[in-house]
Amino acid sequence: MDPGLGPDDDLRHRPIAGERTRDSLFWQLIMPEHELAMQVYLYLTGSRKAGYNVCVWGPDAQPLAVHLHSGRITDDMDLHDFSFDGLTLTQPELRKSCLMTYDRDGVQIEFAFTGIHDAFSYRSNPDGLPSWFAENRIEQTGRVRGGINIAGRRIEWDRMGHRDHSWGVRDWGVPQHWKWLVAYTESGRAVNGWIWIAKGEWGFAGYVVRDGITYPVRSIDQRAEYGDQMRQRRLRATLTDVTGGQTALELDVFGVIELPTHDRLQTVIREGACHAVIDGEQGAGQFETHWQGSYLDYLSARDA
Repeated sequence: MDPGLGPDDDLRHRPIAGERTRDSLFWQLIMPEHELAMQVYLYLTGSRKAGYNVCVWGPDAQPLAVHLHSGRITDDMDLHDFSFDGLTLTQPELRKSCLMTYDRDGVQIEFAFTGIHDAFSYRSNPDGLPSWFAENRIEQTGRVRGGINIAGRRIEWDRMGHRDHSWGVRDWGVPQHWKWLVAYTESGRAVNGWIWIAKGEWGFAGYVVRDGITYPVRSIDQRAEYGDQMRQRRLRATLTDVTGGQTALELDVFGVIELPTHDRLQTVIREGACHAVIDGEQGAGQFETHWQGSYLDYLSARDA
């Protein structure tokens, strides 16, 4: 499959001939032994708008941090050396390494990332990448060094984490539901999966890293369990890659956070921080669900 990647696709995408565009970048790290999770999401638009959310959460109902900031950037700002409202990003080697830092409102993060495999394009999967989601999207698991300071506590990092970068314009009205997941072990096993339902059809994306080789995913068999108000609790999955190889994944959620969204469909995105097991090996993971608001409200009321 054609990954559709150019040499500068880890930088900012600017509009061509009046078209809209949007870059979204994401970094995450799950610490099951501390029952703590961290993620940072940054977006930039072709009209010079920018914003981010920084979330740190665990098993408690109230997260430790949800920081939301938005504003404007200049035309000349790019993602090889970027700074905005307490968040900085440098990328010494595009699609290989980056340093993201954050320092604001009592939270400090240093996320020095080096990929353990080449950045993976969702256009490399047999189902490709639907145009309603993005023009393209890269996902990458890697080694993270640095640490986090929060609530008077310092945790040092030299462990696995994950990042992604998508660009294009997303039509939130098309997907009916999706599950996005990532998991990794300290030995270098990693899985990334995306299961989407749109227009009544299923699709799959993601990869498996096994023995240092990255295999695109062909399909994912899965069964999820939910708690109150359809908050995710558990996922059992088998990922089948393009060689026919199968990888078993177990995710047990220890904390869920709901992200703020403001679209007219009342889209609900929930992030589950997880204990993970990949083919019997312990690790860490994240299990995200997407729902349209009215459907989620119906399910929650019905179960209650």
